[in-house]
Amino acid sequence: MPQYNVHGSYFIGFNKVTPYRTTPTNCANDSYPFESYFYHGSIGYYSFFIEGEGTLCALDSTAYDVVKAIGTYDTNGYRLANDKGYAFYRRSYWYGLAGALWTAYRFWVIRRSFVSCMRFVGRCDPAAECIRFQDALVLVQESMRLSPHGAKNFHRLVLLFALLDLGLMSDLFLLITQEGLTGRVQAISLGYNLASIMSTLFEMVETISWMREKTRCFVKRLLFNYETALVGEMLTAVLIQYYLTSLNRSSLRHTETDAKAVSYYVMSLVGHSCIALGCVLVIVLTRLLGTLGFLWWKFGGLGLLTKPCCVDTALGSRCKLILLAGYVWEGDNLYYKMNALMAFGLSKLTEEDGSEFLVHSKLYWFTIPRECLVVFGAVSGTSVEACDERPCSGVVSAFERVLGGNVETSRRSSAYGVTQIKSSVLGAGRKNNRTTPTV
Repeated sequence: MPQYNVHGSYFIGFNKVTPYRTTPTNCANDSYPFESYFYHGSIGYYSFFIEGEGTLCALDSTAYDVVKAIGTYDTNGYRLANDKGYAFYRRSYWYGLAGALWTAYRFWVIRRSFVSCMRFVGRCDPAAECIRFQDALVLVQESMRLSPHGAKNFHRLVLLFALLDLGLMSDLFLLITQEGLTGRVQAISLGYNLASIMSTLFEMVETISWMREKTRCFVKRLLFNYETALVGEMLTAVLIQYYLTSLNRSSLRHTETDAKAVSYYVMSLVGHSCIALGCVLVIVLTRLLGTLGFLWWKFGGLGLLTKPCCVDTALGSRCKLILLAGYVWEGDNLYYKMNALMAFGLSKLTEEDGSEFLVHSKLYWFTIPRECLVVFGAVSGTSVEACDERPCSGVVSAFERVLGGNVETSRRSSAYGVTQIKSSVLGAGRKNNRTTPTV
């Protein structure tokens, strides 16, 4: 597949040499020394540098080489296209500085997650409450979200650019420089970054409230759940080499005329989009089939995908992914299990008059305040109704019953993209006949 955003030079020797190890056997006597020095453009203010050395097969005019050096240079676009090269290695700062800041933020997210989880465990009663490994894993993943609670969409746009520029573009470039186990790890990183981009885009749509509540829950349960997370990324790592080979043998090889007519950079984006969209398709299909299979095996049907639950409506975009195994049917209603509530870091605040509220730990950008608990839902029996967010002032405890039930939505929306609801639980949880469904 042509790389139209690559600029550089190459050297071909005159004397035949021993072919590189990946050269076909029929080129054993027709191989010549080959060296390449290329800059590969990106979407940011830098380009990747790659230096290769190997042999050129005269029979098929194909170079078989190994990467000797990689790096970056602070140039791109028009300046890169007109760059005449240099005899020595050149200094570069942009990618190193931006990458260091991005890496520092990712480490900060890990530290924030550790502190948040430790404080949540500290609020639990070890004698009465036991956190299972699966629930602990969900709790950690939820606290490692890149965008904190209450982030604006322009904040998410910045994160999206960082994921594209420093994550996806780096992965696409490094894929052609790695092989073996390292190449597989790089492919997993590519799939993980693509999944993060998908999650960030969906989170932006959630907060805008473009979708009806039923549609939002359907899409989130189908494609963004913990049961199928990372499965598509692993499958991408297995299939990526075969997919890239098939692209290199496709009709994309013969698009030079189109590139000259349109733009080299446009056709370069087309080529890279084919790689990214192919990986996204694998991730989406894997999650879709995995979700359908899990629901059929666990619940004997697919009704859970479209069944409303007042806890989901109150949570909105506060939770990154859905835990399908955390649901339980009671009659014709859908509820969250007690361990699922704990997995998402949800606690109960009981005030002096007996009123109960739903509480969670709010994550911030660069601070980890001790007073991080906020109230965002009013609890009545087993039903939850979204309320204005306010600081939690009181003693919290774990829920000793399931929460959920049908939802009746209104048109009012909050800052989280959460529909303000009027919820009702049929049968269980009414004031005059309050019973607790069993799990």
